[in-house]
Amino acid sequence: MNEPITINRNAVLIIPKQAFFDWANTVFPEDPTNEDHYQEYNTYLIAEESFQGDAKEALENYWEFIFESELFDISTDDEDWPMELTWELFTKFFKFHFSSIVTDLEDNPFYLEN
Repeated sequence: MNEPITINRNAVLIIPKQAFFDWANTVFPEDPTNEDHYQEYNTYLIAEESFQGDAKEALENYWEFIFESELFDISTDDEDWPMELTWELFTKFFKFHFSSIVTDLEDNPFYLEN
């Protein structure tokens, strides 16, 4: 194995809370979901200098995109989404964990998808 590389990004793991599942279950009541159904969570890479201990400040430039992306995973129709996407609703729907070190342990190169 080659020497692992560390990339200049922080990672934020987004973990749905019960309020998110409650919303999802109103959109698709015939296929209810809860935290037991979730096997993996979305991770987003953000600017290296973003996280200094204050989650709101770290996610200031990203939370709306993340919120929409997480909602889109449930319903591609934004008419199903909550009327107003606010930071308060985001924190009611999700908890998040930050990592300031992202190390690639694979030998194969990165590729970019657009």
